[in-house]
Formats: sequence, C-alpha cells, structure tokens
Amino acid sequence: MAARTRSSAASSPARWRKDKPMDFQLSDDHRMLQDSLRGILARHSGEALMPALLEAGVPHALLTEAEGGFDGSGAAVALIFEALGRAGASLPLIGTMIGAAALAQAGQPADDGATIAFADAEPGTRYDRGVAIRAEGDRLTGRKTMVAGAEGAAAIIVTTADALWRVAPDATGLTVRPYPLMDDQRGADLILDATPATRLGALADFDAVLARGVLAHAAYALGTLSAAVDLTLDYLRTRKQFGQPLIAFQALAHRAADLSVEVEQARSAVTNFAGHLDAEAPLRDRHLQACKVTLGRVARLVAEESVQLHGGIGMTEEYALGGMIRRLLAADTAMGDADFHLERFARGEPAFA
Repeated sequence: MAARTRSSAASSPARWRKDKPMDFQLSDDHRMLQDSLRGILARHSGEALMPALLEAGVPHALLTEAEGGFDGSGAAVALIFEALGRAGASLPLIGTMIGAAALAQAGQPADDGATIAFADAEPGTRYDRGVAIRAEGDRLTGRKTMVAGAEGAAAIIVTTADALWRVAPDATGLTVRPYPLMDDQRGADLILDATPATRLGALADFDAVLARGVLAHAAYALGTLSAAVDLTLDYLRTRKQFGQPLIAFQALAHRAADLSVEVEQARSAVTNFAGHLDAEAPLRDRHLQACKVTLGRVARLVAEESVQLHGGIGMTEEYALGGMIRRLLAADTAMGDADFHLERFARGEPAFA
C-alpha cells in the first residue's frame, strides 16, 4: 500500500498552483497507490472487494489528513475511481467519501470503515435541492431518491436547499425503501416525516467536498468509458465477416478511432478538473462544469456507438457491455447531468448554489 503521507503539491499530478505550471506526472506515492489498487481489483470482486479495500486503507487516500485520511488530492480521487470504473466495481464509496469528509469538517468524524449514504437527488425535480424536502428547526420532512448504500449505512448525509444535515439510520420518522439501481448498486428512497437531524452547516461551506464527489463520478465514468471502448475494439478485432475481422473495414475502423479520441478528450477533462480541485472556487467550478459536460457527451456517444458496432450481442443482458452502459448513464446523471452543468457554465454560475 502507498505510504500514508500526503504528497506535496509539487509532486502531485496535474495539481494547480499559482506559482508554477501543472505537473501531469504521477508521484511515487500515487504510483504505489495505483499498483496496490490494481492488485486488489485483480484478486477481489463482488462482496469481497470493499473489505479488501478497507483493509488496505485505500479509502483513506480519498480523505485529507484533517479528515482522517492521508491524501485527498484530486490525483488520488481520480486514479482510484477510474480504476474502480474500469473494473466495473459498484460500491457506495462516493457517498462514504463525501459523508466522511463533511462530518470531519463539521467536527463529527465517522467511524473508520463505516458506510455513509449521501442523499442528494429528489423525486419529481431535475437537480434542484430543497424542492421535495424542507427543514423545520432540527427536523426534516420530505423525500430523497436513489440513495446508494442507504441500507446498513452508519449515517445518512442529507442535502436541503441551503444546508447539509446528518440523519441517523434509525431516526424516528425515517422510512427507507430499498431497490436495485441501474449501476448495479443497492439504493433506496428515503421518506422523512419530521425526522430529527443534525445540521452540519451551510451547503456553501461544503462546496469543496461536493466537488470531490463530482470528480469521483467523472473518474468512474472515465474508467467505464475506457473499458467499453476496449471491449468494442476487441470485438471488432476478433469478429469476422467475409473472411476478415470487422476492424479491417474502413468505415468501422474510423468509427472505432473516433471513440478512442473521444475517450482521450474525456481523460483530459478529468485530469484538468483533478488538477484544479484545490483551486479557488470560481476556477474550480469552471473545470468541474466543463468536465461534467464533456464526460456526459462522451458517455452517451460511447454508449450508442459501442452498441451499434457490436450489433445484436451488444443488446443482450448477459454481455458485459450492457452493465457498462448502465453505469455510464448513472454516472452522467449523478450530481447534475451534462445539460444541467452546461447551463450553469453558460450563465457563469457556481457549481453549487
């Protein structure tokens, strides 16, 4: 496992600094983290994966020293979730990262290894917060939807229009209705009826924490994109028609090449955002929005093109591509889709308001 020391700004990849250009090379600590993570993903999957990640201390790399971790940089977040996306690992790790960081910032650190659910989306709305839920004193009433990891969570972090709240999983007035999510996780609808909650602070105070969550979703989508394009290229190289592989047909080869170029565009967007994660809020938010827009556009393009290039097999439930596409679409809609962030980008609005 990588040494538990926070890499310096000078050695971190694509890290933003006013006094020098960004360095896009992985530091020694991040290379060790990457190698360790690849080994874990090669040996473990399914229910055995999360305990293996916890045992190796990988989730601690998602948090800063002040939050009880040892890194928390954009580089660490990006490389961890890209690897998880490439491996198709569906874990409630993003909510846990957001929740642990928010609780630590509010002076309420979570238990080590505890799963934390992040309840942000609301039914019947687009991406506006506080429409289907309201706070009255220290009690919340309303609904949240598609809350990954809500079952068995040690705590639930709930957003309202202007604040972040902590809700105990056994709080009175809280009903959890679980169901499977499209990205292979377990999610739930939350119904809160005058449910006691602890206010952690104003939503604006946690914008850096929320930005880290957006980066995690984007990096996960990047890993899934890479895996989907690799699977498509392998299919074109092995599937034969008229005695030659499909990749030998120029039209298909050009479409496959276009997909590879688009993935690199998405990688650049994630790298730029990761490098500006610690920048001042206006600059960080511009890169966040540009990253979300790019990833959303590329995700839908790859989903459509990869199915068409596969033909009928790309539509089957048993084939790996179907799961990849579901995870891509879920990552696009998490914490605001491409259209939502494009509108805010065009109006010069902050990512979180």
